[in-house]
Amino acid sequence: MINTSLDSTNFYFLLAVFQGILLAIFMLVFRTRNIPNSYIAILILLFSISLLHLVLESSIHAFNSKFPFPMEFGFSYGPLAYLHILHIKNPMRRFMKKDLLHFIPTLVLEIILFITLALYARANMDWVYANIPLIQTISLSMYGLAIIQFSIYTYLIHRESKDTQSVLKDFVRVRKWLAALVTSWIIVIGFLTIAVPIALLFVAQLDDNSAWLYIPLGVIMSLWIFVIGYLYLIKYAEIITNYMDKVKRFKFSKDEFNNKKDQLINALTQDELYKDPKLTVAKLAGNLGWPINSVSTMINESLQTNFNDLINQHRIAAFKQLLLEPESNKYSIVGLGQEAGFSSKASFYRAFKKETGMTPSDFIKSQS
Repeated sequence: MINTSLDSTNFYFLLAVFQGILLAIFMLVFRTRNIPNSYIAILILLFSISLLHLVLESSIHAFNSKFPFPMEFGFSYGPLAYLHILHIKNPMRRFMKKDLLHFIPTLVLEIILFITLALYARANMDWVYANIPLIQTISLSMYGLAIIQFSIYTYLIHRESKDTQSVLKDFVRVRKWLAALVTSWIIVIGFLTIAVPIALLFVAQLDDNSAWLYIPLGVIMSLWIFVIGYLYLIKYAEIITNYMDKVKRFKFSKDEFNNKKDQLINALTQDELYKDPKLTVAKLAGNLGWPINSVSTMINESLQTNFNDLINQHRIAAFKQLLLEPESNKYSIVGLGQEAGFSSKASFYRAFKKETGMTPSDFIKSQS
């Protein structure tokens, strides 16, 4: 017989469960099918199933022994979110066999161990009733292990976000999603870190006061499903998909992208290609051995400028460096500009005024 004393609370929690399942199905079936979207959809689905388990466990007497099926999957949250980030950073990444290692705690602790204990409890109900505090202690200890694992993965997600440079300007927007995800995990971890030790301390009274743990946890999980689920679906799913599509156009991985960016900068700074007054995108691409469109896209997206402004920035920096040379007073301003790579006085003055807000002559006077 289902206990209806918390019926109104359960109604709102079940509404969140229903919404979470619909969200997950929509993202898996109708939304753009890419690996990061799938991970988030599965994460929302498991969160919904965990909340459903929470409702049923509080409503049906001895629910776990009557229905010995794992419905928590708390050890899967961290790995799913972490793999979600890895596939955003490197859209060419594929799911590998070694990724399954992340889910060993789920397999061992939440599937094999849970089912074994539930089946034992089902066959030994007298022992269960005599040892309820012990069973709750074991259950809360499992929560403690999940908190530790969850915290480690939250740190890894945060580190991956911070370590990733904004290779494409779109990643600035992607990083906002990662920050929202990490913040939501911190809230969940913070609550459990406080609640689980208190529950362990008063485990003998927990059975009569379970609502103090059950209701706040259910509220947090419901809010996570609504806020994070819809936030991703409405705002960030498209941003992440567009970001990944742009990275894929380069035909190389995220790490290779950073290397290519370094090659481009080195060609301009160390090889001083900017000193060629007839330098074009085609010439630069030929020197690097890249397709022309890859050079243009990388300059626009990675360095967030255009080819002409990028080259002129290096030429102006070179001009300023030439002014510091002891023999610079032997040359005219235009001569120094041509030495830095400008083809004419007009292009030199125009570019210098755009970059610094003053003419070369005014700049020299300001330095004097």
